[in-house]
Amino acid sequence: MTLLGLVRTAYVVVAALLSATLLPRLGVPEEWVPDLVLIGVVATAVLRGPVHGALVGLVAGWVVELVPPVGSPLGLTPLVMMLGGLVGGLFQRVSSRALGRAVVALVAAGVVVLLGRVASAIAAEGSVAASDGLGRLASTVAVGLLALPVLLAVDRALVRRRLG
Repeated sequence: MTLLGLVRTAYVVVAALLSATLLPRLGVPEEWVPDLVLIGVVATAVLRGPVHGALVGLVAGWVVELVPPVGSPLGLTPLVMMLGGLVGGLFQRVSSRALGRAVVALVAAGVVVLLGRVASAIAAEGSVAASDGLGRLASTVAVGLLALPVLLAVDRALVRRRLG
């Protein structure tokens, strides 16, 4: 495994642990906990494309399911994250350094993940409040505005180091 792969793996594991353990303990309401894992998936997808984004999303979804508490049916999180990574990868532009494209990719992937979670809640409970998940999407985008430039810069630097 390359250094870049190790960094991505470490980010996903740490992000999953932070989202499940530390942020709720700090008093962040569950509906406002940002999806830190999705931010990492989108950062990779924007740079590497839809296929790579889907694969990273699938693996990241498995990691999220391994971190308790698991709130969705087994296997749903990897599928939803895979679709989020696929959609995020559709915004790939290797030569572009503009943050706008990555933020739009994060919003699009976040909407896909939100729709998957809402569909799961409807299937499990029969109904869902209209506002469920919108706070989480908003907080994910807000944190993404801060985290995406850093993640993209680290990814590009590691790729340059490996190729240069």
